[in-house]
Amino acid sequence: MKINRLFKVFCLMAVISVACTDDFKEINTNPNAQTVGSNEGLLLGAQIRAARELLDNVRSNNHGMSKWVQYSTEQLDNLNDFVQGNPREDYNDFWIYQILYTQTLPLIERIIGNTDEAPHPNYRAAAYVMKAWIFQTMTDQWGSIPFSDALKGEVSEEERFNKPKFDTQQEIYTSVLTMLEEANTMFDLGDDPGVAMVAASDAFAGGDVLMWKKFANTLRARILLRISDVDEGTARAGLEQIFSNPTTYPVMESNDDNFGITWEDVTGSYADPLGRYLNDNGFTPNVGSGFVNILGDRLDPRMKVLVAPAEGYTNADTYIGIPPGFDPDNPSGFTRISRDSVSQISTQFAEVQLRPIITYSELLFIKAEAALKGFNVGVSGEDAYEDGITANMQDLGIDAAEIDTYINQPSVAYNATDALELIITQRYIAQFGQSTNTFAMIRRTGYPELDYFTIGIYKDDGYPVRIQYNEGTIRQFNEVNFEKAIEGVTIINRVFGDNLWFATNAPGVKMKPNLQTGPVLYSY
Repeated sequence: MKINRLFKVFCLMAVISVACTDDFKEINTNPNAQTVGSNEGLLLGAQIRAARELLDNVRSNNHGMSKWVQYSTEQLDNLNDFVQGNPREDYNDFWIYQILYTQTLPLIERIIGNTDEAPHPNYRAAAYVMKAWIFQTMTDQWGSIPFSDALKGEVSEEERFNKPKFDTQQEIYTSVLTMLEEANTMFDLGDDPGVAMVAASDAFAGGDVLMWKKFANTLRARILLRISDVDEGTARAGLEQIFSNPTTYPVMESNDDNFGITWEDVTGSYADPLGRYLNDNGFTPNVGSGFVNILGDRLDPRMKVLVAPAEGYTNADTYIGIPPGFDPDNPSGFTRISRDSVSQISTQFAEVQLRPIITYSELLFIKAEAALKGFNVGVSGEDAYEDGITANMQDLGIDAAEIDTYINQPSVAYNATDALELIITQRYIAQFGQSTNTFAMIRRTGYPELDYFTIGIYKDDGYPVRIQYNEGTIRQFNEVNFEKAIEGVTIINRVFGDNLWFATNAPGVKMKPNLQTGPVLYSY
């Protein structure tokens, strides 16, 4: 979905409609007390800010999340930031937390406030969906965060709004699921001009209300599956409700429904981050060995679409992933590297295109896992699994013969014994470029098998279970409620410790036990 030419105009409106702030007191500003700004400009401004912070963005604060899930990294010789105790260098928790609370969610709250005074069902429903997506993604990273009392404080004399409590992840999930149900009911698909959305104000769906409705229900399905191991009853009831009644709960039906943002070009303030990175530097980030090895071990034809050969290593089309880190005692086989000796993200993938929040292929993998759990989703786990692979490969332009060959090879063919690992591994591949979503999936399921991560000073701690709280800022502003939120919670070295609620009983992440002492080559 290409953005209308008026995109830049509405971007400007979004910037003008709300000023940036460096003061965390703005977290608790009550945007409902203000109805300034048009719904159109406010929605677009929120979309741009949220996409920058929650989708893979090599030019923003979250670029290191892709490194954690072993999709890609900008780094060549400073790969020890995480393993030597500097996760902040990978993922700037301070700025992401602040930008979402102070510059993004207030825009959404203003839309809700505006539609209290001048009702508009579709902008209000879209605001509900945006709010649900942002808060759900945030709680999946930090766990307990301010929610029910947040965004209300400056104009209130009530201390609880000025110093908001931290809601539990379970409480946030319950509210988010309710918001998505309400939004589904609220969307108006009629032809009345009074309910239309302005195409240029919507960088996600171009004003297509049915796409929004499908996004709301597909996102709800993602969240329900995510809690299925800690609240099976709610997950089963919700997923079976959605998939048994497509008229009331429409979900994505093809790749045409893939939902996300298409940035306008590779230059300017609202350029595609990856395309702009390539335009500015002449190269793209390096692809992680976890991702490259998963593709290469399966002779996956998507390698040639998503990954560029390591042209300086050999004369052949050879693909080499860069490991997530090096142990100080690691032999030198892979420590002396240069940019052209490892693979980078392909220029084809770096071209301006849809950067998805959720896709049709992910919905099919959700169905596959739900069916594996015994939920009635209208399709068998095997069929949904194969359809999920097919949808993703078709979206990338892989031809039918290659798809059939791939699905039928022993390392990919569905079998009941390895079904969960197969489903999650293929979902991991299909979610390339959606690292925050993948980070949650890995922590919940323990799959796919990643390259070593138990190295350096954290070799006994395994895979990270959370994003670190920026404790200095949070404690300075809201110490009492922060301390209540982490009471009884074990946090080790800021990112390890007790699993978050949705992954309470999750298995440890499966990782190769030995260090990779040199490059692993895959030739196509």
